[in-house]
Amino acid sequence: MNLIRFAFNNLYRRPARTILTLSAISFGIAAIVALTAIAWGFEASWQKANDARGTDLIVTRLASQNSMPSPFSAEKVQHDLLMIPHVNQAVGLLSEMLSVSYDSPPLFVFGWELPSYLWQHLQLLEGRWPQTRDEQAVMIGALAKELLHKSIGDTIEIEGFSYPVIGVFQSSALVENGAILMSLTQMQHTVDKEGKVNVLNLQVDADLAVKEIEQIKKTINNTFKGFMAITSGELVSQNAIVRISKAMSNATILIASLVGALIVFNTMLMSISERTREIGLLLALGWHPRTIMKLIISESAILSLAGGMLGMILGIALTYGLEHLELMRGKIDAIVSPAFLLAVLGLSIILGVLGGLYPALKAARTQPSHALRQE
Repeated sequence: MNLIRFAFNNLYRRPARTILTLSAISFGIAAIVALTAIAWGFEASWQKANDARGTDLIVTRLASQNSMPSPFSAEKVQHDLLMIPHVNQAVGLLSEMLSVSYDSPPLFVFGWELPSYLWQHLQLLEGRWPQTRDEQAVMIGALAKELLHKSIGDTIEIEGFSYPVIGVFQSSALVENGAILMSLTQMQHTVDKEGKVNVLNLQVDADLAVKEIEQIKKTINNTFKGFMAITSGELVSQNAIVRISKAMSNATILIASLVGALIVFNTMLMSISERTREIGLLLALGWHPRTIMKLIISESAILSLAGGMLGMILGIALTYGLEHLELMRGKIDAIVSPAFLLAVLGLSIILGVLGGLYPALKAARTQPSHALRQE
C-alpha cells in the first residue's frame, strides 16, 4: 500500500472529523473567492465603463475619493480646459444612485452632456435618443429595463419628477446597462445641482502619444488649483468603495488563512494523539521517522486540497448568487479568473502543509517503546 492510499484510508476511518474539517476549510476558501471576485469585479466594472466612453483624462476635485466624486461648478473649468492645446472636448457628467421605484433596488442615474462623444459607444435597441438637452425624457439600459419592468412609453419617477422612457440602449459596460440615462441638464435639474458635475471627461487628439497626454495631465494639475487630472484607472482605484471592498477582501484572506491553518493543525494533532500506538507500531516495524512525517503532511495536504476545491466551487456559486441579487444586479460584474482560482488552491495546500507540520514532527519523534504501551 503506497503512502497516499494509506493517508486516504486514515482520513476515511474518521469520517466525522474529516467532513467537519473539509467544511471549515471550504467555507473559508469560498469567502475568499466570493469577496475577492466581487471586489475585483466592482473595480473592473467602473473601469470598463470609463474606457468604453473613450475618455482620455478625467478632471475632478482634488483628492475626491467618494463613491461618486464631489460635484462642482463646471462652466469656468470647462471653458479653461478647452483652451489647452490638443483638448478637443471637455464633457460634463453627473451621476447619482437613486431610488426610482418603491419595488425595485436603487439604480445609477447618469446625466451626460448632450450632444457629446459620451453617447457614441451606446447601441440603440429600441426607441430613439433625446433630441435636445432640455427634453424631459430618459433612456434605460437593457438590464434596467428588466429590473424596472419598463418599456418605451412608460413613466419613471425620479426624485419627484416623472420622465417618459423614450429608448432602450445596450452598452459593453454592465454598469451602464443597469442604469438610467438622461441629458446632463435634466439630471442637474432633477437632483437640484444646477451647473454642477461629478467629473469632466476630456478627449484629446487621436494621434497624441501617451507621453503627450501625460504632459496635458501635468499641465492641468499644475494650473487648476483644487482640481486634478487623472486617468480612469486612477479614478477607480481611488474610489472609497473600491478601496473598502479590497480591504475587506484582504482581511478575509488573512483571517480565513489563519483559521484554516489552525483547523488543520488541530485536526492533525488530535489525530496523532489518537493514533499514538499505531504510529509506534509503524516505527517498530521499520518505518523511518521521515516517512511518518510524510504520511501526516500528506493527510493534511489531502484535507486542504479537497477543502480548497470544494471551497472554490462554493465560492463561484456564492459569487453568482450575489451578482444576481436584486440589490446588486447591474452594479458589478464579478471576476473569477483561472489564475486566481489556482492561486487560491495553492494557498489552501500551503495552509494544509503548514498546519500539519508540527503534528508531523511530533509524530516522527514518538518513541516506539512508549507508544506501544499506550491503550
